Amino acid sequence: MSSFNLAVLISGSGSNLQAVMDAVADGSIPNAEVKVVISSRHGVYGLERAEKNGIVNMVIDRHDPVKLSKTLEEFNVDGIILAGYLSLLPPDVVKTYTGKIINIHPALLPMFGGKGFYGIKVHQAALASGVKYTGATAHLVDHEYDTGPALVRGVVPVLADDTAESLQKRVLAVEHRVLVQAVKALVEDRIEDLIKKPIILVDDKDKEGVLEFAHGLIELGKTLTGRTKYKMKILVIGSGGREHALGWKLKQSPGIELFFAPGNGGTAELGKNIDIKVDDIKKLADFAEENYVNLTVVGPELPLTLGVTNEFKRRALRIFGPSIEGAKLEGSKAYAKQFMKKYGIPTAEYDTVNNLDDGLKLLKERKYPLVIKADGLAAGKGVIICKSEAEAESTLRDMLDVGVFGEAGSTVVIEEFLTGKEVSLLCFTDGETIVPMETASDYKRALDNDMGPNTGGMGSISPSPYYTPGLGDDIALKTLEGIKKEGFDYRGVIYIGLILTIDGPRVLEYNARFGDPETEALLPRLETDFVDIIEAVVEKRLSKCELRWSDNKAVCVVLTSEGYPGEYVTGFPIDVPSTKSIVFHAGTAINNNETVTSGGRVLAVTALGTSFEEARKVVYDDIENIRFQGKTFRSDIGEQAR
Repeated sequence: MSSFNLAVLISGSGSNLQAVMDAVADGSIPNAEVKVVISSRHGVYGLERAEKNGIVNMVIDRHDPVKLSKTLEEFNVDGIILAGYLSLLPPDVVKTYTGKIINIHPALLPMFGGKGFYGIKVHQAALASGVKYTGATAHLVDHEYDTGPALVRGVVPVLADDTAESLQKRVLAVEHRVLVQAVKALVEDRIEDLIKKPIILVDDKDKEGVLEFAHGLIELGKTLTGRTKYKMKILVIGSGGREHALGWKLKQSPGIELFFAPGNGGTAELGKNIDIKVDDIKKLADFAEENYVNLTVVGPELPLTLGVTNEFKRRALRIFGPSIEGAKLEGSKAYAKQFMKKYGIPTAEYDTVNNLDDGLKLLKERKYPLVIKADGLAAGKGVIICKSEAEAESTLRDMLDVGVFGEAGSTVVIEEFLTGKEVSLLCFTDGETIVPMETASDYKRALDNDMGPNTGGMGSISPSPYYTPGLGDDIALKTLEGIKKEGFDYRGVIYIGLILTIDGPRVLEYNARFGDPETEALLPRLETDFVDIIEAVVEKRLSKCELRWSDNKAVCVVLTSEGYPGEYVTGFPIDVPSTKSIVFHAGTAINNNETVTSGGRVLAVTALGTSFEEARKVVYDDIENIRFQGKTFRSDIGEQAR
């Protein structure tokens, strides 16, 4: 039988390399040979270790992927071991050796992972977080940074008198054992067995709690995502009712510590508000990096369209939300329409214009009513239904000439008006799999009976009573097909705004995130652990995640400041007595230890019931007891639901 040829990649002293070489030499890893040792740096001691063991060694610049691939091919390598290798592998190497690359990380991932979290910094982070246990993880490598199924974990108790240095020394000894076990399984073709049931190595078996902790890892730990008895730090970006709802649901998972940037008066009760604006991408990433944040969840669209996901991933920070390329499906309505047309997704007929003269000519050829949309982000107010040519002309002049929406209205979409019931179909997707959530319907108009101006949303219900299960599945699959073919790194939520016409469902719009106020109606019905879902999306294993939903109906009513969506006054104290409903804060702030109004949409009040009628009664009874000056709301949310 020919030997299993290993390439070991290093960046430092090579103590893990030494452990592998010793195990090969003494037969602990049978039928294997370390054929080549490759470093990304000159002058490291690991190269000297290889030389002393008579193993071919070399330095290959991490920016030279072609040379690395050719070298691995030249030495007929069967498997790759990353033993303290501080560079990302080229995609073609990962693809060629899928299931044959093992990495070792000095933590029970994902406690402290990401760029900069290696060596002593990992142990400093462990001590700073107050965890009782740390250790090491050997795992398969996929296309991401420190992700892929865990194979072997070693658990090390954190002692009361530990320093980062003493902890590092004990973890390093465990690293060697963990890595050797994983490499042995690779050589013996037992990787699939370890994916199903990872090995747990425990040094101090008499230490109280260690075995219980290890058992928990076995139950949770088929991948790197198992949260155990440590605090997982999550940053939620945003300040509205959606973000309060996201935090509320995340907090229901065990061991979660929340930060909100910038947050509101309600989120301050769930975690810590951080004074960073949603469009300050660098500061957001700096905060996540400096505070050992394990996961970031993006609420609003603006940071997504500005590239917050790209910046976080550049720093190897885990984040839930599509890249700037995928977020363009929301950031540009013209682009979204082109995407729909390209991939055969049913939508309204349309034209795109960026100058007034061309637009006015088109208006003379159109039937009325028609819809005019600002191409860019306009806070949910850039969609105007025009009943006549005169109204359409005025709207075009406002957008293209006056510039009421600024740059967002410099290009407009003119499209046919569709009639039918509207449904919000939100889907989780990791770019490989798409999983629709339960449906919702929102209420955009400011006044009862769908009168008045468009708003960001005056309420929502879930599930949508107008939707037949499966009706939008084909549209969702075609959307995923487009995401794949366009090459988007899309890990988050794709919101598909549907209208149910007599000719079938049509797509009105895409959003690249959770809807607001749909989120406030949907999440109270979600029964699956929310953090598990988020992590499954981030780590591209959504296909293995099962979503469970309550059969209850949800009615969410938004309370607004008087005058919204026009001019309004804020700063009024808010009195929220005990309620049966869930009260999500949107436009609120803390002023002198008092919660006050700070926005147009102030609160989103959600009730559950076995019927919409039951949920409506609960929510409207509670609303009567909530007080702030200028409180306004629609009285018909869910009234027509059947």
